[in-house]
Amino acid sequence: MQNVDFEIKIPEIESARNLPIQEEFFWLSQNGKETKLRVHDYSELYRIPDLYRHLIEKLHSISHTVLSSRLIDRVTQAGETVEDLVLLEVGAGSGMVGKALVDLGVKSVTGIDILPEAAEAAAREYPGVYENYYVEDLTNLSHTAREGLNSQSFNGLVCGSALGFNHIPAQGWATAFNAIAPNGWIAFNVQKERWEDKSSASFLAWHPWVGKTDIFEIVETHEYQHRFHLDGRPLYYIAIIGKKRGNIPES
Repeated sequence: MQNVDFEIKIPEIESARNLPIQEEFFWLSQNGKETKLRVHDYSELYRIPDLYRHLIEKLHSISHTVLSSRLIDRVTQAGETVEDLVLLEVGAGSGMVGKALVDLGVKSVTGIDILPEAAEAAAREYPGVYENYYVEDLTNLSHTAREGLNSQSFNGLVCGSALGFNHIPAQGWATAFNAIAPNGWIAFNVQKERWEDKSSASFLAWHPWVGKTDIFEIVETHEYQHRFHLDGRPLYYIAIIGKKRGNIPES
């Protein structure tokens, strides 16, 4: 474990009790100064070397290993070769999912994230993991990025913990999804409550393609404990592994 010049302080249970995920916070102590940061303040977290990784470890988050291992297991069970995967990772962040995939034998992963701090963190902390890493808005791709994505012959798409809270707009997701070859692998995860919700605010309401078998065929759903809430409650997610069967209509 690399030595760091900061300390992460988790708040007392009472001050964090029943906070929504987006409002969960911690205290960062560094250089004699204490700063309050939210767990999802990604740009601030990525700026400090190793901070995000240490925070994830402190919260016992395992989504990066679960999602990658479930995908690789399914690829293997289907009789396909892991080394032949050419993956696009959307919302790649600081590279933890990409690193887990490469450790499992994937040879080609391209990352894309809207935050320049994410690309800088990935290059700094996991050098060599990504074949390419685009800092782009999927709803407004540059000509260079669009050409790059269309020329890669992707046969798989991975999105770790970035799709369920609408970090990625539907139009942007469609752009990424449609860059994947027919019958390519699709892997993402969603908070259990949102996956099981039947209301107009559900995941399926935001992403109707999930329920259309001519676009997406679910191969596996796997429930697991993503991490703990700051007040100690378990936070459950569903990993979804499937196959692309057609394109998502783009508006």
